[in-house]
Amino acid sequence: MRVLFILKDRFYGNIHRKSYGLMNSAQQVAEYLERIGNECKIVQVVDSNCIDREMYSYKPDLVIIEALWVSGDKMKELLAIPRYKNVKWVIRIHSDIGFLSSETLATKYINDYIGLNNPNVCVALNNKDFCEQFSKVMGYKFAYLPNIITTKKNKPYKRSKGVINIGCFGSLRILKNQVFQAVCAIRMADNLHKTLFFHITADINIDNPTQNPVLNNLQEIFSRTKHKLIVYSWFDHEGFERLIRTMDLGLQLSFTESFNIVTADFINNGVPIVVSNAVKWMPKYFRTSTTNYKDVIQKLHSVYELRNCSILQWMAKRKLNQYNKISKREWYKFLLTLKK
Repeated sequence: MRVLFILKDRFYGNIHRKSYGLMNSAQQVAEYLERIGNECKIVQVVDSNCIDREMYSYKPDLVIIEALWVSGDKMKELLAIPRYKNVKWVIRIHSDIGFLSSETLATKYINDYIGLNNPNVCVALNNKDFCEQFSKVMGYKFAYLPNIITTKKNKPYKRSKGVINIGCFGSLRILKNQVFQAVCAIRMADNLHKTLFFHITADINIDNPTQNPVLNNLQEIFSRTKHKLIVYSWFDHEGFERLIRTMDLGLQLSFTESFNIVTADFINNGVPIVVSNAVKWMPKYFRTSTTNYKDVIQKLHSVYELRNCSILQWMAKRKLNQYNKISKREWYKFLLTLKK
């Protein structure tokens, strides 16, 4: 099959920017689909008016729209074009209900797709539990199309001296819980008598932090301490992995997650990470509360002290490999159904 992945640019500070998280996800799925005999292309467009142009150029059998950004009306318009009558469409959703509920039009778009009642259109979720529960609630059988992560051999872990580098990467949103994580990281660093370098990525123009309450509050907290808040723009995947390998520890205590690709990147690069219970595929040893300060600080100390333990690294990598095995099977089964 010829598979076309279509992503939408992020638009921040009057500048179009790559959607790095979605690009990372699409690239790794595309790599697997190519390994099993398909041809893939990934494009990033300014808006939905560019979809027809990309399809006319590539002539795909399957189009995968990554995330919710194409309206139901636009989908109806594309489906009515005669030359695309045999094309299969997937709208792939990367969010659990927590993030969907914070987007004004998310469930409206989903309802509109379902309302098209077109056998060539499939709405897919990348979280199995959410897929099962939401299918029952909405009266529609969502496909389960999870992430696929290309695993690699871990590189030797290097210990920092006098400082502790903690990476809390990802979009700055209330549901990502970064401010709580920063407070816990500061207390942990104080206990160790070390200076904390708390690393984040910003999805807005960092010259205007008041545009984002999370960034603004983080800067105000760190201004009262000896510790440092380090803010980066978005990286391509290779650059992001290089950054991860400079960390002592990762933090991802989101209130809700469908997968959390940042966690997978940390595990892939041999750097330990503490996550919330929402990242269900991770071993329990690395998971903790999203609200209990004492529990989180204790977990940070435990994981940090055993950060070079080969058994713990093996546990995390094993869980990721198990997740990958299931993911590849789900994608393979899905493609078979399309060919029937």
